Amino acid sequence: MSEVYIVRHGQAAFGTDDYDRLTELGWEQSRLLGEYCQARELHFDAVYTGSMRRHRETLAGLRDVLMTTPNAEELAGLNEYDFHSMVEAYLPTLDEELDLNDARDFYRLLRRALLAWSRDEIPGVKESWAQFEARVRGTMASIAAQSGRVLVVTSGGASSAILREVLGLSVEKMIEINLQARNTGISQYFCKSGAFQLNSFNAVPHLEQPQDRHLITYT
Repeated sequence: MSEVYIVRHGQAAFGTDDYDRLTELGWEQSRLLGEYCQARELHFDAVYTGSMRRHRETLAGLRDVLMTTPNAEELAGLNEYDFHSMVEAYLPTLDEELDLNDARDFYRLLRRALLAWSRDEIPGVKESWAQFEARVRGTMASIAAQSGRVLVVTSGGASSAILREVLGLSVEKMIEINLQARNTGISQYFCKSGAFQLNSFNAVPHLEQPQDRHLITYT
């Protein structure tokens, strides 16, 4: 039996020329997560991340504090879907102009694009919805073989795909949850005989003190 903690990365640099990096706030979220784990003597036997920069940096921030954390094994199956190319492919199908540097406009558009992607209605994307779900599912099957306490650092889409698999959620509900995922949000699962059971989802106890609540973000 294993205890698996799945963490979404810290705040990434939305609206810049390199989204795939943490902001200073994202680094602070990650360090506070490390402090939370250290204070509760929450140490890990194995660590996995995707191969994206924001995953590695989130783990680095946590390890600045929780120095007992093992080196991570990088698994590309934990990477986020390519929402930039998806949105670019979807835009020509619309009859309206949107400001993609405005977070509210962007996430409204992303919700629509994700639904279209799940229905195979966006031509030319590098990865289909079915391929995305299959790689996340396959990666988690590999992680299920690990015993002890396991830390997984990934993205909101992959984390939500795992939740959909475990709970049998509809695609619409998964997308809704995906777009509400908080940075450094923690989901806890128990895994026995390869089957995952949800205990908690998208929690940020390390950011809930009054002085830290301004650090709760969604990008």
